[in-house]
Amino acid sequence: MTPKLDKLFKEPRRTERPLRILVYGLPKRGKSHFVFTSAGVGPLYWIDTEGGSDYYDSVAGHGFKVLRSTDPRHAIQAIEAASASVNGGVRPVVAMDSFSSVWFNQQEVAEELTRQWSKGRGGDRASFRAWGPAKKPLKQLYNLMMTTRCHVVITARAKEKYEVSQDGEPVAKGIVPDVERNLAYAVDLIVELGVKELPKGKQPSPDDYTALVVGSRSPAIPIGTLLHDPKLSDLLPAATAEGEAPERIVDTVEQQVHRALVAPSTWSELKAILEGKSWDIEKAKELLRHKFGPFNAAKVVEYWEYLMAHQEPHAAS
Repeated sequence: MTPKLDKLFKEPRRTERPLRILVYGLPKRGKSHFVFTSAGVGPLYWIDTEGGSDYYDSVAGHGFKVLRSTDPRHAIQAIEAASASVNGGVRPVVAMDSFSSVWFNQQEVAEELTRQWSKGRGGDRASFRAWGPAKKPLKQLYNLMMTTRCHVVITARAKEKYEVSQDGEPVAKGIVPDVERNLAYAVDLIVELGVKELPKGKQPSPDDYTALVVGSRSPAIPIGTLLHDPKLSDLLPAATAEGEAPERIVDTVEQQVHRALVAPSTWSELKAILEGKSWDIEKAKELLRHKFGPFNAAKVVEYWEYLMAHQEPHAAS
């Protein structure tokens, strides 16, 4: 590698990787029950939007506590707190049951913003402008999930997937989770829950409930894995318990916005900035030639960033 690449990149390291799972299915397929089994893995913090926790014993396993909310900001707070509590030993679990309700809530946020901004003239559909603030907490949640130290279990309702046939008619092609589409990129396993088809009138036994892995980043739990009477503990092989804590990706949005607002676009603008800071212009030019070589108008922003970060201002005497 070149010295510049060596400065940008570093050797990979073993990093702990908790479970991050999206579980979905049709009604009464065991989504909330799957969340309940998480209490067998660690203390469960259950964000319950549909009342599924009402049917279970809150002291079973490591026990669980409940939060009734569809606000994604509450999920962010819960994951941050649970992640901060990890210090070896048993790892806590934060579950959102179901994320479909959270997604529906954010759709309503976008629709209401559209009504407010258009003073009632925007119709029922959310405007493009309104989706920005409505989706922002979801993006923050996904970024947090990438580096969390606690297990995260997300359930979702299912909806039919359709494709258009050669005759132009919609054809059902199975089911998909009813969630905001970028959620799938923030999890490591996607699991479809089902139940075995039984004779009419016969109640399913625990082994009749199934979990099919339809998306996976883990070679330990590959796509196509089928589980009966599924539990969160069945998927623990996909986690990595040992290693360093995940490294947070630095949020540079504010920095980039500030740069775009204040950075010069021409040499004349840069010169005015330097003069305003009492820089010696000739010394600044000499410093830039030494660092970058011959003058290049396309590098004015780089020149500005370099000079602003330089330790000695080279002020004119």
